[in-house]
Amino acid sequence: MNTYDFQPGPIHVLRLEAGMDVVDAITGYATARGIDAAWFSYLGAVSRASLRYYDQVGHAYRDFAIDRHLEVLSGVGNVSILDGAPFVHTHAAFGDAAGNAFGGHLNRGCVVFSIEVSLQELIGDPPVRHPDPATGLNLWCLTPPGEPAR
Repeated sequence: MNTYDFQPGPIHVLRLEAGMDVVDAITGYATARGIDAAWFSYLGAVSRASLRYYDQVGHAYRDFAIDRHLEVLSGVGNVSILDGAPFVHTHAAFGDAAGNAFGGHLNRGCVVFSIEVSLQELIGDPPVRHPDPATGLNLWCLTPPGEPAR
């Protein structure tokens, strides 16, 4: 297990506007504000959901979209560094008018109807994502340079 301690930083409250892309909007905000490490949650509604499911055996994402209006039942994510830039990783659960639930990893193309975000910065060296051969994913390396894994 890798662990790393952060100090809590400022909390940012955002309202995403209709037509925005969820991932692009949060990424753009983090990039513009120089936020390299954060944890966030959100709720609201989308007019289209674009999601991914990770096939753990095949080590590949399977993309799918839901082209109808959905409520965001719960959204959560984080900001870290991938390829030298802020990277937003987020998952969400959605509900439709019949009470059916859908969810997964958000992909670009998830279109906002109205979303409210609470984003808390994490103060400290930001987590950096590196390829993990065991999973095929880019995962956090939380061991600070020069220190053994904790």
